[in-house]
Amino acid sequence: MVLPSLADMNDYPIKTPQQLGSVLQGYRKERGLTQKAVGDKVGLAQKAVSKIELAPGRAGVSLIFKLLAALDLELVVRPRGTPDRRSDW
Repeated sequence: MVLPSLADMNDYPIKTPQQLGSVLQGYRKERGLTQKAVGDKVGLAQKAVSKIELAPGRAGVSLIFKLLAALDLELVVRPRGTPDRRSDW
Protein backbone atom coordinates (compact mmCIF):
# COMPACT_ATOMS: atom_id res chain seq x y z
CA MET A 1 0.00 0.00 0.00
CA VAL A 2 1.38 3.40 -0.92
CA LEU A 3 0.71 6.17 1.55
CA PRO A 4 0.53 9.87 0.81
CA SER A 5 3.31 11.96 2.29
CA LEU A 6 3.13 11.69 6.05
CA ALA A 7 4.28 15.28 6.41
CA ASP A 8 0.96 16.39 4.90
CA MET A 9 -1.24 14.50 7.33
CA ASN A 10 -1.92 14.56 11.05
CA ASP A 11 -4.17 11.54 11.51
CA TYR A 12 -4.46 8.12 9.93
CA PRO A 13 -7.75 6.39 10.64
CA ILE A 14 -6.88 2.70 10.78
CA LYS A 15 -9.54 0.06 10.22
CA THR A 16 -7.45 -3.08 9.64
CA PRO A 17 -4.21 -4.53 11.02
CA GLN A 18 -2.59 -4.26 7.58
CA GLN A 19 -3.26 -0.52 7.52
CA LEU A 20 -1.56 -0.21 10.88
CA GLY A 21 1.52 -1.99 9.57
CA SER A 22 1.67 0.24 6.50
CA VAL A 23 1.30 3.41 8.55
CA LEU A 24 4.00 2.36 11.01
CA GLN A 25 6.34 1.48 8.18
CA GLY A 26 5.56 4.77 6.44
CA TYR A 27 6.36 6.81 9.53
CA ARG A 28 9.61 4.91 10.03
CA LYS A 29 10.71 5.44 6.44
CA GLU A 30 9.61 9.10 6.43
CA ARG A 31 11.96 9.64 9.38
CA GLY A 32 14.81 7.86 7.61
CA LEU A 33 15.04 5.10 10.22
CA THR A 34 15.89 1.45 9.66
CA GLN A 35 13.99 -1.33 11.35
CA LYS A 36 17.10 -2.05 13.41
CA ALA A 37 17.43 1.57 14.56
CA VAL A 38 13.79 1.68 15.63
CA GLY A 39 14.04 -1.66 17.39
CA ASP A 40 17.21 -0.64 19.22
CA LYS A 41 15.36 2.33 20.76
CA VAL A 42 12.97 0.04 22.64
CA GLY A 43 14.71 -3.32 22.85
CA LEU A 44 13.12 -5.01 19.85
CA ALA A 45 15.07 -7.05 17.31
CA GLN A 46 14.97 -5.92 13.67
CA LYS A 47 13.06 -9.11 12.86
CA ALA A 48 10.36 -8.19 15.41
CA VAL A 49 9.91 -4.74 13.84
CA SER A 50 9.63 -6.36 10.42
CA LYS A 51 6.97 -8.81 11.65
CA ILE A 52 4.94 -6.00 13.22
CA GLU A 53 5.05 -3.98 10.00
CA LEU A 54 4.14 -6.96 7.82
CA ALA A 55 1.59 -8.70 10.06
CA PRO A 56 0.56 -6.44 12.95
CA GLY A 57 -2.55 -8.54 13.54
CA ARG A 58 -0.28 -11.26 14.90
CA ALA A 59 1.73 -8.94 17.14
CA GLY A 60 0.88 -8.49 20.77
CA VAL A 61 -0.42 -5.15 21.93
CA SER A 62 2.69 -4.55 24.05
CA LEU A 63 4.94 -4.96 21.00
CA ILE A 64 2.82 -2.54 18.99
CA PHE A 65 3.04 0.00 21.81
CA LYS A 66 6.82 -0.41 21.93
CA LEU A 67 7.02 0.33 18.22
CA LEU A 68 4.70 3.32 18.60
CA ALA A 69 6.98 4.64 21.36
CA ALA A 70 10.09 4.16 19.24
CA LEU A 71 8.47 6.21 16.47
CA ASP A 72 7.23 8.85 18.92
CA LEU A 73 3.60 8.07 18.04
CA GLU A 74 0.51 7.56 20.16
CA LEU A 75 -2.67 5.60 19.79
CA VAL A 76 -5.89 7.62 19.85
CA VAL A 77 -9.29 5.93 20.06
CA ARG A 78 -12.31 7.94 19.00
CA PRO A 79 -15.80 7.31 17.68
CA ARG A 80 -16.10 6.83 13.94
CA GLY A 81 -17.29 9.82 12.00
CA THR A 82 -15.53 12.35 14.22
CA PRO A 83 -15.39 15.74 12.41
CA ASP A 84 -12.15 16.58 10.59
CA ARG A 85 -11.50 12.91 10.08
CA ARG A 86 -9.31 12.33 7.03
CA SER A 87 -9.06 9.02 5.28
CA ASP A 88 -7.09 8.06 2.20
CA TRP A 89 -7.99 4.40 2.37
